[in-house]
Amino acid sequence: MPRLSVGFIGAGGIARSHTKALKTLGNTDFVAFCDIVKERALSYCQEYGGNAYTDFRKMINEEEMDAVYICLPPFAHSNEVNIAAENGIHVFIQKPIALNMDLAEEMVSAVDRAGVKSQVGYQLRFGTGIQRARELLQSADLGPVTLCLGRYLCNFLGGSWWRQLSKSGGQIVEQSTHVVDLLRYLCGDIEKVYSEMDTLYWDEVEDMEIEDVSSTTMKFESGAIGSMVATTGGYPGRWIADLKIFTKKAVFDLPDPHTLILTGNEEKEKRFGHTTDLSLAEASHFTQAILEDTDTCTPISDGAKTLEATLSIRRSGEEGRPVTLG
Repeated sequence: MPRLSVGFIGAGGIARSHTKALKTLGNTDFVAFCDIVKERALSYCQEYGGNAYTDFRKMINEEEMDAVYICLPPFAHSNEVNIAAENGIHVFIQKPIALNMDLAEEMVSAVDRAGVKSQVGYQLRFGTGIQRARELLQSADLGPVTLCLGRYLCNFLGGSWWRQLSKSGGQIVEQSTHVVDLLRYLCGDIEKVYSEMDTLYWDEVEDMEIEDVSSTTMKFESGAIGSMVATTGGYPGRWIADLKIFTKKAVFDLPDPHTLILTGNEEKEKRFGHTTDLSLAEASHFTQAILEDTDTCTPISDGAKTLEATLSIRRSGEEGRPVTLG
């Protein structure tokens, strides 16, 4: 069985789910971990093997790697993608890929020039309910999408950096981006947005700079209308990311990524999907794309489009007016 040599840039908590999934797959050798805090990198090396670095450029220059996982918070993304791609290394990067479109477009261009594989960490796409919904929307005669609704609800204050607008981009850009991405994945690209947002739940937290409630209306390029609500002041202990999609002939209810409840105009409900390990499915897809030279589910160009949508929503909320993408 062919194997891949993989390195990691960022050895914090988010890297854990990826290392665990790759180890379970058993087709990966961990050659290096890099973090500005060397003790973190060393901790991963002790568990998975490989060499520890504090400078990712040195790691890329000194190690033979097929792929690199970039597991950094949004504000820390710089030229990791560009340098990895220039060295012929396939790239996995956490969402959002950047906090501005200039950097995002540089990443896309670097990947395109090098011809390497890229994958953005929108793991909800790999839910069996989501995958079945996409198949039906693309292939079945159910009529075009007319309306779609999405929600991202949690009760979450986050750490200090997450509450800073310049470091996280806010809930829409850093967190609710999952729902925006699913709406794009299932209903097509977004043409125009209008959003209202405010800080009403965590308003007494002194360093809270980001929105904790928002409501957004979307116009899709297909002509469909969409809506998304989000809050970090939701049900304690619950994380809700759900969708409803209406077409001329059916209603798609997606209460979670694993479940699709399909109701036709003249039929009883049909239920599809089963629970899977999303991190494992994501890792399997990425490594297979490299080994078999196939397309990835969420290339970095797609991650840039989702980023543009979320940044446009943020801009609309700040300026109090509709924003057209592109």
